[in-house]
Amino acid sequence: MANQMVHTVAKTAPKDDQSWLINRITDGVREAQLDLSTFTNDKSHENDYFASITDDDYEAWTKSGIPLAQITGTNNYGPYDPNASDGRNGTIIGFLESQVHVQFTRTGFEDQYPTVGVRYMGVIDKKNLPYTVDFSKAKLEGLFLDYDKGAAAPHVTVLNPATAAASASDTSHTA
Repeated sequence: MANQMVHTVAKTAPKDDQSWLINRITDGVREAQLDLSTFTNDKSHENDYFASITDDDYEAWTKSGIPLAQITGTNNYGPYDPNASDGRNGTIIGFLESQVHVQFTRTGFEDQYPTVGVRYMGVIDKKNLPYTVDFSKAKLEGLFLDYDKGAAAPHVTVLNPATAAASASDTSHTA
């Protein structure tokens, strides 16, 4: 009789949708520490940030490919948001390399500040990012090329031409 009271739910990670990442261009990943509270503070963006989350969940998985920016005055990062007032409206340092497992507790998160991999170099398909970013206005650190596979004539463009031009004209490197 007692076993009838026990309910077990099998939770598995959703498939990590990395359709945004076409080519990794060498290693191109660095470490960064997230502040997960920036992923949950704005309920209107939860579907942009999480592959699985409901009001009943005690755990969730972020999506990979989320553009990240530094939170002012900390060494932590959160999702780029041009309307944020905490610094996340600044430079995009790269894209979340892979999904992150998030566990919620009664008082917040099991680990609010996980260390993750951030892709700072690669060929991406910006149409497959978890949410739309206006790259004509956003400042982007690193080197990213956008390959539009769906275009009638597929082509590659530099996402942040100012960064690419500065790198190409930099003659300070010595052999």
